[in-house]
Amino acid sequence: MKLKGRQWVRLAPIMFILTLSSCALKNELNQIEIVDPDLSKAADGTWTGEWNTSLVKAQVSVNTTSHQITKIDILRHDCGRGKPAEAIVDRVIQAQSLQVDAVSGATGSSKVILRAIQDGLEKAVTAGKGTL
Repeated sequence: MKLKGRQWVRLAPIMFILTLSSCALKNELNQIEIVDPDLSKAADGTWTGEWNTSLVKAQVSVNTTSHQITKIDILRHDCGRGKPAEAIVDRVIQAQSLQVDAVSGATGSSKVILRAIQDGLEKAVTAGKGTL
């Protein structure tokens, strides 16, 4: 199907906005820093963490017991096509670290979920009277 002149005029602003949004999200995701909180200072308990970008949002529940991550539940993940990133929680539990590979094809959602987990772990460390 070929687009005529007027159709291009109507589509051009929409395409421009989508391109800008995509670039802004990519920049926003690139600025997320993932840091491992010191689990040796984490209190036992269940901690809610969340992280939001303009298009990807995540809320998680993180259980810590005896200075280990024992369970992570995803409470909310608004992600478009990033649903496969939810598998990253198993990697975190197995590694006992946030320094794990992102899920291929869902890097942005992986980073947002990891940052939400970090938020929850930071609360565990604070409750354990540790320092971040």
